[in-house]
Order: sequence, then C-alpha cells, then structure tokens
Amino acid sequence: MNTQSTELGSEVREAQLPERRIETLDDIPREIAEKRLHSEYSDSIPSEKFEKLREIPDLLEKSDDFAETARDVGITHTEGVLGYSTRLEDPAHVLKGDVGKEIATLIHEDLHRMTHPETLREVHSSESLRDLYEGVTEHFTIRAADGLHGFKAGECYPEQVEAAEKLSTEVGDQALRDWFFKHEMTVELQKALDRLQA
Repeated sequence: MNTQSTELGSEVREAQLPERRIETLDDIPREIAEKRLHSEYSDSIPSEKFEKLREIPDLLEKSDDFAETARDVGITHTEGVLGYSTRLEDPAHVLKGDVGKEIATLIHEDLHRMTHPETLREVHSSESLRDLYEGVTEHFTIRAADGLHGFKAGECYPEQVEAAEKLSTEVGDQALRDWFFKHEMTVELQKALDRLQA
C-alpha cells in the first residue's frame, strides 16, 4: 500500500522514514527526494539501504565544486551533467540549481546507489546494457518525481527511457524492479537482455 508522499508530509501508511532534522537548505531537497523514493520503492529496497542513504547524504554542489569533484572520479566534461554517483557507500554529487531538477537528480542518483551490485556489474559489461540501465533508472525516476514542480519527464535520456518503457511493457514493471534492486531475473527479462547484447 504505497501512496505518493507530498513535499510537506507523507501519505505513506507503511514503514515510515524516521524524521530527520532539517539543518540546512540542502536538507530540504534531500528529504523530499528520499520521501518520494521511499514512497515509490520501499517494497523493493531493503530498509538498511535507506539507512545508509541517511548516514551518507548526497552532496549538492555549486558548479565549480561539482566540476572539481567530478574530475576526481574521471568525469572531465560536466556540461549537461546534473549528477553522478559511484556506489551506495559514497554520496552522490548533484549540481545545485533549479530545486525541482535537484530533487529529480537526487532521486536518479539514489536509484543508482540502490541498484543491486550484481545488476551493476552486469550493466557495465556492454554499452547497450549501460544505455538501458540509464533508461530504466530514469524511468523509475519519472515515477517517483511525478507531479514535482519544475520536473519535466523526458528531458534526460529520452531514447533510453523509451527503450526502458518498451521493455517494461514487454516483461512487466515488477520484473524490472526485481532485476534493478534485487538482481532477480525472469526468463522473459533474461531473453530481452540477451537480445540487446546480440
């Protein structure tokens, strides 16, 4: 029984997130992103991963700082890049700017951080799977960011999202969630992923 959370409160009736003290303005978009992520995906993501997100919050950075930290991980061109993440144990880095885009990017990057490690290994084995992975991540972001002021679905990874939505129609959204978060694979999904790599 997941229901959409609001920015000021939560309508989620199950497994509430513990309240966090809001100490800086950056805590507000982090909190909204986390509540939306929890509302949409708490049935697929173990609570320990949400706890890890709270322990290691994402960093919202001005453009110069964002470019510098991106260079440290090998991203040399940050034009058009809104965020990046490497693993659950490290914070995601998100470019400060429009609050709606910040929240959607926080959701997107936290979805990357929540991806099952085996699924991550698998998607990094080929360019076609990497593209699909970005599309699935943005497909899930769109669901969690639905109705968010300032967020426009389809601005990021439009071709990849189209492929992810086609795959979701083919194998079912729950199969995509299980693969993404738990590395559980249906026969239909395995066949579809094999076709992508052929």
